[in-house]
Amino acid sequence: MSMRVASLASGSSGNSYYLECSEGAIVVDAGLSGKSLLRHLELAGGDPAKVAGVIVTHDHADHASGAGILFRKFGWRLWMTKGTRDAAGSMGKVRVETIAPGSGLRAGGFAIDFIATPHDGAEPVIVAAERNGVRCGVFTDLGHPFGGLADHLARLDFAFLESNYDPGLLAANRRYPAGLKRRISGPAGHLSNIEAARLVAGVPGTRLRRVVLSHLSEENNRPELARNCFRKMVGERARELDMKIGVAERHCPMRLCPVR
Repeated sequence: MSMRVASLASGSSGNSYYLECSEGAIVVDAGLSGKSLLRHLELAGGDPAKVAGVIVTHDHADHASGAGILFRKFGWRLWMTKGTRDAAGSMGKVRVETIAPGSGLRAGGFAIDFIATPHDGAEPVIVAAERNGVRCGVFTDLGHPFGGLADHLARLDFAFLESNYDPGLLAANRRYPAGLKRRISGPAGHLSNIEAARLVAGVPGTRLRRVVLSHLSEENNRPELARNCFRKMVGERARELDMKIGVAERHCPMRLCPVR
């Protein structure tokens, strides 16, 4: 087995992703309760006994809230940047292993790289994991399409890629104050459907063949809007490369699937 992956939950109510190979597994983000994360992991077809640890990409609760209980209940190792650890609030009695943007580690059978993003967390990173030359990225909470991002995507076979909001729905949302709208659409916020689709359309090379649109806003996006945007902007390239594009569900895990 080279690598199998699944989204366990994706969105502002909680984010978590599971990556598995024959040697072990890692979890990226733990924005669910320990009980819910374990249930979703098992529904996806994963094995909690294989998990080496959890990488917390940044301090926001929808990515970090369940990390402490997973350490205490299962003994899973916790990796995060110093900024994330300092800003994450109380995780209870845990032992954090600090990583840095631009660094890497080996865990669960994977070689893992950490890439800094301009999102408005405290020292946030995104994650690229490699096994036997096969590479998957969890690329959410990106801030904006920053320099070098397309090149990072070009080195992946499979990407969980943020496609957070539809600009029209966000602009029309009367529940969101103007400041929050500016934060979401600003340079430290999230990628829109259009930005994500334009990014994929411009990825150099032919390696990236599977994209799962992730971290969709519940109020400011719809799966069909994200899909239609990608069909319009990436359709020809997707057909040429036989690229598959899916959408991660908010509350339901996807079944484990091979990266290639």
